[in-house]
Amino acid sequence: MMQCSRMTTTLKMTNLLLAVACAAVLMGSATADEEEGSMTVDEVVELIEPFGDACTPKPSRENIVEMVLNKEDAKHDTKCFRHCMLEQFELMPEDQLQYNEDKTVDMINMMFPDREDDGRRIVKTCNEELKAEQDKCEAAHGIAMCMLREMRSSGFKIPEIKE
Repeated sequence: MMQCSRMTTTLKMTNLLLAVACAAVLMGSATADEEEGSMTVDEVVELIEPFGDACTPKPSRENIVEMVLNKEDAKHDTKCFRHCMLEQFELMPEDQLQYNEDKTVDMINMMFPDREDDGRRIVKTCNEELKAEQDKCEAAHGIAMCMLREMRSSGFKIPEIKE
């Protein structure tokens, strides 16, 4: 039974990594017109959309686009979709209002090898910054926006995503 659970978690992580990798391709400086192989916002949305099936409320396409584009002023349903995805991948455990530090750092390390200390500092900083937030959707989104700002200011190469 434990092995099945690990396999399910590994499968979920693989799917999330695929979505994240695709988002990283999208975030690159080249657009689909400039370089063959780049992905559009719509293509990334299509990869992420199936994760919304397990969410309540089920996100609209607009909510998913807002999340992909990391809109700071996202609608509440968009923030709830972010929370739902984070919960699905155990990055923000059920009934918790902060990111799981170890799992989030592991995810950062997969995308940014050799930045574990920076990743851990960023997760701690952002969890602390939003510790008073009591709405799970607002907490998920606020921590994500904080992490994005902190990662950029710490030299992580995360280009702006253009619509």
